[in-house]
Amino acid sequence: MPEGSVDLVAHLNALPRPVCAELTPFVVTEARRDPAYVDLLFAPQPAFRNHFDNVQGGFAVAMIDVVLSLVVYAEAELFLPTISITTNFLAPLPLGEVRGEGRVLKRGSSVVFAEAGLWTADGRLAVQATGSAAVRS
Repeated sequence: MPEGSVDLVAHLNALPRPVCAELTPFVVTEARRDPAYVDLLFAPQPAFRNHFDNVQGGFAVAMIDVVLSLVVYAEAELFLPTISITTNFLAPLPLGEVRGEGRVLKRGSSVVFAEAGLWTADGRLAVQATGSAAVRS
């Protein structure tokens, strides 16, 4: 990993987290700025369990929102408000280690577009999403 990437990983892990982020414990494992990309490891909590013993969809979207927020931060160097998240549930997301990956697709003058995914411990893509954030001047 390039030195700048290590510094960005340390920076992202050291950022103050809102109280809501405590519900989705995570650590940033990889990050870069150009092009903006992040890789996170989540530890879904037992309270996330649905009737099928998988992560309930709302909690999966909360994890997606964390990934999108951090990749947009890596791009813009500040937190930007989310405008939209469109989510596709492709497979069950079991409790256990979950890998989140995000990348910026395009940064415009007023909107940043990004995509994110959540992978199971055995490497299956379970949740895929696109999102946008408002650029504030």
